[in-house]
Amino acid sequence: MSALLDSGVRPGAEVRCPGCIRFIPADAACPHCLCGAIPPERYGSARALLKSGVDRFALAARTAALEPSQVAVLEARYARQWGAVLRLAEDARRIETHLVQRGFTRELEDAWALILPIEETALEEMLAPFSPMPDSLMWLADKSPDPTLRLLAALACVHQGDGSREARFSVSNQLLHGEGRMAVEAMLALTRWRNGLSPRLSPEERERIRLLALGVLDVPELSSRAAVAWSRVSREATPESVSAALHRGLYGQDADVRFECALCLHDEMEVSQALDSTDADVARFARRILSQWGSRRLLARLRQDGDAAFAKEVLRELPSPPPEGALEALLTVSLRTVGSLASELLSFAKRLSFRAWGVEGQQQWARWARSVLRDLPAETALDFFEWAATPPRDDDEAPEEEESEAMWAFLEETVHAIDRGTTKERIACFGDTAFARFLHHSGVDEQRRLNDWARDAYSGNTLLEALITFPSRARSMGLVPDTRIEEKHPDPGHAGRLLMAVWEGPGQHLLVTPLSRVVRSWSALSGRELLVEAVWRRFQSHPAERGALLTAFAGWRNHLWEYQCEVEPDPLARFQSWWRVDPEGLYQQTRWLLDDAPVDALPRRLRALWDAAEELVVMRPRTASLSVSRGAMALRNGLESRDAAVLPALDAELDHFEAWLPAFERRVRTTPSPAEESDIQRDFLDDTHDALRMMRERRERRRENEERERRREIDRQVAESRRRDQERRAEVARRDAEAREAQQAIEREQQETKARVQAQLMLSTLQPRVPPKPVDQEVVFPETAFPTLVDYARMIIAMQRGADVMKLFDTLGLTPVTWAAQANAWGQRMVGRMELALRFGELLTAPWE
Repeated sequence: MSALLDSGVRPGAEVRCPGCIRFIPADAACPHCLCGAIPPERYGSARALLKSGVDRFALAARTAALEPSQVAVLEARYARQWGAVLRLAEDARRIETHLVQRGFTRELEDAWALILPIEETALEEMLAPFSPMPDSLMWLADKSPDPTLRLLAALACVHQGDGSREARFSVSNQLLHGEGRMAVEAMLALTRWRNGLSPRLSPEERERIRLLALGVLDVPELSSRAAVAWSRVSREATPESVSAALHRGLYGQDADVRFECALCLHDEMEVSQALDSTDADVARFARRILSQWGSRRLLARLRQDGDAAFAKEVLRELPSPPPEGALEALLTVSLRTVGSLASELLSFAKRLSFRAWGVEGQQQWARWARSVLRDLPAETALDFFEWAATPPRDDDEAPEEEESEAMWAFLEETVHAIDRGTTKERIACFGDTAFARFLHHSGVDEQRRLNDWARDAYSGNTLLEALITFPSRARSMGLVPDTRIEEKHPDPGHAGRLLMAVWEGPGQHLLVTPLSRVVRSWSALSGRELLVEAVWRRFQSHPAERGALLTAFAGWRNHLWEYQCEVEPDPLARFQSWWRVDPEGLYQQTRWLLDDAPVDALPRRLRALWDAAEELVVMRPRTASLSVSRGAMALRNGLESRDAAVLPALDAELDHFEAWLPAFERRVRTTPSPAEESDIQRDFLDDTHDALRMMRERRERRRENEERERRREIDRQVAESRRRDQERRAEVARRDAEAREAQQAIEREQQETKARVQAQLMLSTLQPRVPPKPVDQEVVFPETAFPTLVDYARMIIAMQRGADVMKLFDTLGLTPVTWAAQANAWGQRMVGRMELALRFGELLTAPWE
């Protein structure tokens, strides 16, 4: 490298001015900063003097006055420092090849030329480590010692679409909002197709990009790219100038610009040419965009020679609903692909309901299912069937005939897939919620396969569990209306008929144990009534299967027993129908036969129990003995009844039981107990004998009590006769007392009447036998009981003659209080009028008649 290059001075006619670092003609003063002419070989010395404070106007003279040794030292130091800058410039040139614009390396050199020379230690800190540096743009963007170089590398990374979050942040937040070449390059980098057709930018960033794009729209080499940038971030109508720039780029020489413009203009032909690009990223992106557009050209190429990778790319980007021809192309590729792209096609299919594909689309799916579905894994086939059988949520109409036929194709092929699947796959299918929809649509052919699968030793348990839980799952999935069944005996429906179709046929014994386990473990209530009704109908129509049915569905035994009680109210008839088949045994039936039994029904029921125990003792002696013990206790309780009408029949039954028990006891003691009776620890004969002893004692006590009661009845009758005599005498005395009291009341009434009459007569007839005087008729107290002196004197005379005072008061309407008031008034008046007092004395002493 020449000394001029080592000092950062370009060869040729121009050299760099040490004052303002611009390039100027050689051997001439700088026309910009007026620095004097300095030989290129002393450029480093001049920069050192300038940095030390020498004025640029004296710089030429001072540089020429330096000693040669000083010049050598200063030039060597500057050359070393500029060498580090040249290594950064090499990296910048490598980065610049990935950018749209040029000149960034020149700007980097100018920036360093402006600060050199500096202290060696400072330079080492700024540029450590020195080169060599890795060629990776990501490394340069993250760890380059120069900030400008890091920003340039970040720009290059974003241009390529693989920039880190930090690099993108630097471009969008630092460079984009800056000025000059860097801002324009940031605008171009952020809107490259590799960063997406709709880059994730804030409104402020979008507005900045629009302004920058419009600012360089007239620059020929940047016009089309600027139009692309404006189109990427704008949603309003495209201006004519932007549209013209896009069309210029579409017909230009730069393939990358043509591709970008075609993307903005939605030019399907131009973009489809990129499918054959040698750049895999470009071809992949073209497939992605054409898939989003639903390009017929792309679908035709896919149908003709597309492979699995091509189809997967198309599937990921196809719009919804898919364009015409997409389904045919994808299914065509699936048929010639190992694995048939099952998982990808399933995700694609579920974008729409099966009915939404229309009749033609459903037929295409059905033909594909006939060719592919049975060879797929069972779980995948079941998923496809679930999709095909699920109606749209907002469509309650029945499917059309063509649609039904297409759906049945999926059902039939799913049956084959499950049938050929491994045990593990079958178990997974039977346990899947989608299997409920399979059961819902199962017809006669599918039921035959279910019948075979249920008897499989490994996967049969899971299938039986799916059958038992099917009604509740069907309701939760909306396959049947979610309403409570109020009828006591509802139609078992499809669920019940399906369960019985699996039960039907040979090999029922293989289902008893697993069914019993599944029924007991299933605690859900919804839908169970349908299955119970189906089992009950089978129980009624197939007497030979009753034992197996009750054992298999032991968890529903109580419900079946309720149905039995409803159709057969007679407990004795129920006992004779159930005791042989009930898995809970004779003892449970004995309890239901004898609990709360009327006393008059005990003889017939006990006789049936003795017969059943006689039959069972040869197989389960302890169970039979336990039931007999319970019957003996019931007979004992019945004999304690006070109903004399039933005691003779019970006594007769006791006599029969006493005669029958010894032979039964011998058979219990001589018959070995089987393993099924391991939970019964003893034969309960002692309990039976205790009950028999108590019955005998009770019978003797009853007879004694009857004799005692007879005697008590005689004594009671005698005492009752005596009591009645005493009651008659007491009644006569009571009546006499009542008569006396009535006579006394009459007499009292007569006396009161007489006294009242006497008082009235005295007050109305008594007259003094003295000559009258005018004062006698003078009204002294008008409107009172004694207005005149004669009236007042008459009252005193009546009282003196022994008349009843209260009757006198009643006659005159007086009370003791009013009498006292009027008497007091007369006394005061007499004090004031002597003639009244004297006349009153004459009247009191005069005779009265």
